Amino acid sequence: MTNSQELTIARHLAQRLREFDVTEGFGIVGDYVLKFVDALDHEGFRVLNTTDEQGAGFAADAYARVRGFGAVVCTYGVGGLKLANATANAWSERVPLLVVSGAPGISERENDPMLHHRVKDFDTQFRVFQDLTCAQAILGTTHSVADEIDRVMAHMVSEQRPGYLEVPRDMVSQVISRPESAMSSHRPLLDEQALRHALADVVQQLRDARTAVIHAGAMVQRRGLVDSLYELATASGIPVATSSLARGVFPERHDLGLGVYLGALSPAHIVSRVEGADVLLSLGVLQTDLTLGAFTAHIDHEHEILATDTDVTVGYRTYQDVPLWAFIPALTQALHGDSLSLTHTPLPQDEPFVPSADAPEVADVVHAIEVHLDERHCLLLDPGEALFSAVDMRVPTYAHASAYYATMGYAVPAALGVGRADPDRRPVVVVGDGAFVMTGLEAAACAYNDVPAIIIVLDNSGYGTQRPIMDGPFNDIPVMAVDRLPAVFGTGRGFDVKTRAELDEALGQAVDSDELCILRVHLPKEGRSPALERLGEALRARA
Repeated sequence: MTNSQELTIARHLAQRLREFDVTEGFGIVGDYVLKFVDALDHEGFRVLNTTDEQGAGFAADAYARVRGFGAVVCTYGVGGLKLANATANAWSERVPLLVVSGAPGISERENDPMLHHRVKDFDTQFRVFQDLTCAQAILGTTHSVADEIDRVMAHMVSEQRPGYLEVPRDMVSQVISRPESAMSSHRPLLDEQALRHALADVVQQLRDARTAVIHAGAMVQRRGLVDSLYELATASGIPVATSSLARGVFPERHDLGLGVYLGALSPAHIVSRVEGADVLLSLGVLQTDLTLGAFTAHIDHEHEILATDTDVTVGYRTYQDVPLWAFIPALTQALHGDSLSLTHTPLPQDEPFVPSADAPEVADVVHAIEVHLDERHCLLLDPGEALFSAVDMRVPTYAHASAYYATMGYAVPAALGVGRADPDRRPVVVVGDGAFVMTGLEAAACAYNDVPAIIIVLDNSGYGTQRPIMDGPFNDIPVMAVDRLPAVFGTGRGFDVKTRAELDEALGQAVDSDELCILRVHLPKEGRSPALERLGEALRARA
């Protein structure tokens, strides 16, 4: 047992994580990491159990999207390799997710023994994560361990990407040297002169415009610019649409809120405002196929100002080294006191939901959710209909999703991460039946870890999003009475929903309750959301 003055890996890592506002991690233990998890626990840093390592990874990813950093802990081989998909998701969507894996001890590796969980050689898992993370380290020498931890974490914050630490189990009790220098991260480089020229160009574009729209993306949140965006929009009177990876960076129910822009998936009145604006100010949007509606976005680049994490492009003029972190605050300041001649009409209020004995469609579920939820709730949307259909909803606070990498099964375990990161809001999951069968048991982890999620399962008898592309028996899945799972878990409530009236009643009861709720909403097998229909029409027109 080390004394309070001595530094260990667990002590140093727990301290650094708390400095990043990370107060707990997620994971599943195994013999190679047991001792380390126990050491973290003695440092006041708990690792919350999930039902599977991938679920732990998704929970930590969602935690990071709320807090700015997240950590998942696993054992070697069978645990770490299960986390590869969750780490890939974090890489693709720019999430600083730290993977901490136990490993065989350095001394155990002498004479190259065939230890359990090993694949090929002892560094195979490390090499896998070299391709999935921006920085990695094997913590194998006492004099450099603290500096290696700091290097990996600082690089993660700088790049907004995942990182990887591997802890040999015979290093857990070792006293390590203190870091040689303070940990420091860096932001993308700024060219002050280029910034001044970019601002002059952008301000003139806005002064000449009658209409303008901000299209806000994930990097606004990743770089901590949510408040700056709000100030820019409200001071200038420019309405804001968000990308599917950034729902909540601007309040969608604000008079300047336009909801989400997702190319042809979005409602026509949103598409016309975004694509028809004299100036489209794109701020931190990851320009991917899915965030642009399978590239159905029709944006005139002569009218677009594209601000990425590192550069600003106005029409066809690019100002290099003008990063987002400097550009948004500087543009707000440049427009201070400037009266722009912009017009904007707020979106109309939504119609009330009318219960009936009719069977619900996907659009009914979206409408009912929008009516029942308020600022006490946040949303987790799984890829497919759950994600696409929600473009017709203005969310009350924020919504997170695997909206680019599009890994099915993200939303349920993500509810655990969000619920722990933001305990003032109750997570509401919208997930298809196909995705739910992949990670739905993490609902039990939510209940076990005091997160009373509301989980709405869109049961359309299989992989409904794929049926319009190509249908066949490969889209059918086993039927699951998911509303009965709370009885299996021994906690929570289940609802079997077959009519609009039952949907309204179930949502009302779920919102009023303080326990895990799972709603199984029966939907037509061939039913489609309006968003998916719009996408199909656009793709057929393009073919």
